[in-house]
Amino acid sequence: MRAPEPAALVGRGAVDPADRAALAAGAGAVVRPGLARFRLVGSARVTCLQGLVTCDVEQAGDASHSFGALLTAKGMIVAPLWVTRLGDALMVEVPDAAAPDVAAVFQRSLPPRLCRFEEVTAATASVGVYGPAAREVMAGVVRTALPEPAGRAATAQHNGASVALSRVAARGLDGIECLAPAGEAGAILAALEARGARAVAPALLEERRILAGFPRLGAEIDDRTLPQEVRLDELGAVSFTKGCYLGQETVARLHFRGHANRWLAGLAMEREPQSLPQEIRADGQPAGRLTSACWWETGRTWAGLAVLRRSVEAGAIVELPDGSAATVRALPWEPRAAEGGT
Repeated sequence: MRAPEPAALVGRGAVDPADRAALAAGAGAVVRPGLARFRLVGSARVTCLQGLVTCDVEQAGDASHSFGALLTAKGMIVAPLWVTRLGDALMVEVPDAAAPDVAAVFQRSLPPRLCRFEEVTAATASVGVYGPAAREVMAGVVRTALPEPAGRAATAQHNGASVALSRVAARGLDGIECLAPAGEAGAILAALEARGARAVAPALLEERRILAGFPRLGAEIDDRTLPQEVRLDELGAVSFTKGCYLGQETVARLHFRGHANRWLAGLAMEREPQSLPQEIRADGQPAGRLTSACWWETGRTWAGLAVLRRSVEAGAIVELPDGSAATVRALPWEPRAAEGGT
């Protein structure tokens, strides 16, 4: 059983307006927190991982960056993950709370003769730069061609160290993420700032995630969650055309023959929730749980993510424990620049 993470509440004032402005009109840079990474090598690394994850690593090809998930045999989410396929290795990035569970699956499922894995969290770091000027800023730092379009990856050099660049358009963010040796993260961030990027707080990333309707492990996702209950299929994390993978039977049955009993919805609230998660009631009956919330500056309201019974539809009025009302709405809160969960 994984250790629980706190639910996500981004209080009003937690995000500096200057950070939002940088993301909207320039570039915001940050060392991405809360992540663990694994490196997979071996002659059958792609084939072996292909049989474990929901995304199509084979079809994506070399120089790719894919969003997917690792499931249990019953189709429950072990971890959402991002796979960077470059050259002779695969890099798999997961929420750090899921690292022990992911390592356990790799340990029992990957044949060492064909695919070996190593956790490289302490030795690596991920620096993201986002916003309309992100590509220009990063290009000035690494002085090489950047990957394009979203979902592509490339190698580059910084201070003589090899780094992996991935073009992303998801989680309410659009830009470049740079996987580098841990000792280079500070230098890369400083170089991005010198080129005009603003160093932003991680709270901005959490705010954008919530407004994009992107689920997080420990908040919307627990060890009883199916991919379709939290939009992973809508976000491009699930292939319905690839071959078999761990948990596929449950996912395919829901897709082709039925529907999930729960769904991930937005919740427009009258005031800031005092704690998370919170039980939601509809017509006096338990209807689901509020799992993440932030102040939505554009809409001038509190925006939440909630996992609800399928019978509670968009437009419904539900009740929170403090007696306040909230309106259910479809996600995302703001239009995405691009589809896909890269």
